[in-house]
Amino acid sequence: MRKKDHKMALRYDALQDYCDDPVRTGDVQVILYAHYWKGFSLAVLDGITEHPVMDDKGRPYRFRTVEMALAELANISYLSDRIIIDRRMWWP
Repeated sequence: MRKKDHKMALRYDALQDYCDDPVRTGDVQVILYAHYWKGFSLAVLDGITEHPVMDDKGRPYRFRTVEMALAELANISYLSDRIIIDRRMWWP
């Protein structure tokens, strides 16, 4: 079980800079929250603080498929090679 601090939203267009910040140590862990109808919303975990990732309109940043998430996230440096998929909301 992972322990979480309070959540602070992070915009997707700031994710690369967040991951590349020299103050941060270690890789950023990706969490994909699976939802059967809405796809996969993105969050990142840095140590014990989880940050939901939002689009430019303040909505959860979503991927339609895991493959789309992998393809897009492959371009961001300093992300952990491991991705957590939380499937608690998968079934309708």
